[in-house]
Amino acid sequence: KIVNKYYPHDFNPSLVYKRKKASKKAIKVRTMIPFTVYCLNCGSFLYKGSKFNSIKKKINHSAYLGIDIYRFYMNCNVCYSVFYFRTDPKSGSYIIERGIKICDSNSIAQKRKKIVLKKGISKL
Repeated sequence: KIVNKYYPHDFNPSLVYKRKKASKKAIKVRTMIPFTVYCLNCGSFLYKGSKFNSIKKKINHSAYLGIDIYRFYMNCNVCYSVFYFRTDPKSGSYIIERGIKICDSNSIAQKRKKIVLKKGISKL
């Protein structure tokens, strides 16, 4: 481990390029999807608890009883289309805004039946 660094005698710290700090508005986080959904673009299922790299943004001028509302932007694993949802502190859940639809057990069974029927018809 190097503790000290060598600085030449003609070193001028004011000439060193300083990187711009990242904005506090958008934060890259790794999150889990809180519900089972399917992509509206390609139809692939994204199951509850699967991890995604996402961008978390605070929605400007939106708060509920002093609690900030955030929006999460993610990409589908198959088609890479963007979908997003936001927090809903009033009900303690999330509101889907674009690109996905929540699945319940009935809709999953119906979707699987449609896929099986399409495969059966295409084999004939």
